[in-house]
Amino acid sequence: MVQKSKEIEKLKLQLDIKQVTRTTSLLNENQIQKIWNSTPERYKYSRPAKGGGNWTYIKSSYVRKVLDSVFGFNWSFDIDTSLGEAFEIATKTKVCVVKGTLSGRVKHDGEWITLSKTQFGRAEVKFKRDSAEPLDFGNDMKAATSDCLKKCASLFGIGADVYEQGEFQEIELIGSQENSDRAKLTADRVKKLSKELKVEEVK
Repeated sequence: MVQKSKEIEKLKLQLDIKQVTRTTSLLNENQIQKIWNSTPERYKYSRPAKGGGNWTYIKSSYVRKVLDSVFGFNWSFDIDTSLGEAFEIATKTKVCVVKGTLSGRVKHDGEWITLSKTQFGRAEVKFKRDSAEPLDFGNDMKAATSDCLKKCASLFGIGADVYEQGEFQEIELIGSQENSDRAKLTADRVKKLSKELKVEEVK
């Protein structure tokens, strides 16, 4: 019963943009709301985690969709690590590691401003049987690049409900058009939880 009460309070949290940032944001309410929306269940995937259990993750294709929406397709992603550098590290560590920079551009006071985030991505290298030669290093590089893109996007807050579950809070920005359909969905969830709570109280 207490747990459901807490869930309802979380679902109801609404904030004005001035409560979110203490300075003028380069992103508008709709862009911030899009970043802070929880990831739809259909875009969440699960795989076995090392040490047991399962690991929930999102694909780079979903991240690209969110970036397209937030920045109006005006974004770019560059890998700073050369193929030679990545291959040299991979032959020693059996892990392909790349450094990348994600840049999104927004217009502010008539000028285009670039917002950038830099992170590292990794992928375990697959080798030919009984050989120290990589099976397909190009594929390993691609996997590390996708991981890097997701890591960079997470610094913007994309996928926070997946990668920062313990700290994620569903927030609705007042005045955001992005949240019109989600507001109805949230209201339905609150109504359902409230009914379940009343049933438990009667018991």
